[in-house]
Amino acid sequence: MNHTFPPEDVVFHLNEGLPQLVSVTEKERLLREGTSYARLLTPEAAPVWGAAFDQLLPLLAPRTAGLVARVTAQIAAHHSRPLLVSLARGGTPAGALLRRAAARQGLDWPHHSLSIMRDEGLDLVAYREILAAHPDREVIFVDGWTGKGSIRGALDRSVPGARLAVLSDPAGVSTYAGTFQDVLLPHALLNATVCGLLSRTFLEGDGRHAVRIEAGLQPHDRTRAYLDVVSQAVPVAIVPGLRPVNPFAATQGVAAQYGVTEPHRIKPSVGEASRVLLRRAPAGLLLRQTGHPDTQHLETHAHACAVPVHVHADLPYQACALIR
Repeated sequence: MNHTFPPEDVVFHLNEGLPQLVSVTEKERLLREGTSYARLLTPEAAPVWGAAFDQLLPLLAPRTAGLVARVTAQIAAHHSRPLLVSLARGGTPAGALLRRAAARQGLDWPHHSLSIMRDEGLDLVAYREILAAHPDREVIFVDGWTGKGSIRGALDRSVPGARLAVLSDPAGVSTYAGTFQDVLLPHALLNATVCGLLSRTFLEGDGRHAVRIEAGLQPHDRTRAYLDVVSQAVPVAIVPGLRPVNPFAATQGVAAQYGVTEPHRIKPSVGEASRVLLRRAPAGLLLRQTGHPDTQHLETHAHACAVPVHVHADLPYQACALIR
């Protein structure tokens, strides 16, 4: 598969496919009519937050490196022969960074990446391929961040007792976490252009899950630059905080004040809110405070697109997007 990750950083278990391409408006209509999200894809344009990424990466790289270092130490303390299996796409850069951090300590942690979907679960065809290649390893699934914990639920349904490592876990559902605070990870600002030019994964046929190669975005690709800058940064420790207990319940209560009660239309966390503003039809943006560096990109974009912004100091997450 023709991706732009350095080959030593990850082995993908995905097929190149031809999805049903739709606009955001058409996608929202089809979803309301019952079409599976797993079979729809909106083509990606040039990055909306490319300039923000370039500006913030040097500032956030030390903190991100600190999160990577903390997760690496936790895994190393509990597993002698780990196998990193990242969840494409948001987990793939995180898995590559963990692999590099381990390698700097003389540790050989293979890193493979596959697809998972909220309703369809883990790509078990790909998972069996990975297990066959490393039968004597302990699997650690890797994601970038959590929202309300839906992917954790899908993972548990597919692989009961699965171990999950994330850099930011405001949902409190991971096995290993860099922090339980809701923070901005730089790769949440971009889509394909920080993940090897790979699209979001989708279903196609009965084999492995598939991706589309966003080749037209090659001039905007920052995949290698992201991994290099974070890997070379001096890690800065961040206070992990306490593991939260069901923060989504309180968030639902806030969302209900604006007429949004369907859980699938409530997307908490900086990372998930960023995804909504990039590729869905947002109905509103909830913030814990205005002017915060981790959410300024959301606030600015929401105002520019006439998306209502509501501030709630007691919001369990830094941000939460509401979908129409």
